[in-house]
Amino acid sequence: MERHDFYRSVERQATLADEADARDATQAVLSALGERLDETRLQRLDGDLPDGIGDHLTDGASGRRFDYDEFLERVTGRTDRADVGDPERLSRAVLGTLLEHVDEDEREDLGQRLEELGYETIVLESGPGARS
Repeated sequence: MERHDFYRSVERQATLADEADARDATQAVLSALGERLDETRLQRLDGDLPDGIGDHLTDGASGRRFDYDEFLERVTGRTDRADVGDPERLSRAVLGTLLEHVDEDEREDLGQRLEELGYETIVLESGPGARS
């Protein structure tokens, strides 16, 4: 899948207005997620994503400790476009699209880690990228 296809998937899943909103949402969600997860996991995920998208995961500091509400606040604070909307909906769309691009073991591992952190709300229950 190419970068454009990734953004189109986020746009569709989050019912966003256009690809620019999807790019903004992707950057906001992945950069916040990248701060929370460990560096090894981030490097593995980055390798499975289209060029440029995984950079949002790995550009900042990793392994920080913050709860789910703080994660959503970080997503909200990083969206530059006014019409992007609900950070939980955006997070589900971006994470669902991300999980479509990783192998089954990585998908299960990431889903389990997100549940351990209390972030299970953003892991889809069904469809591509759903938790097993």
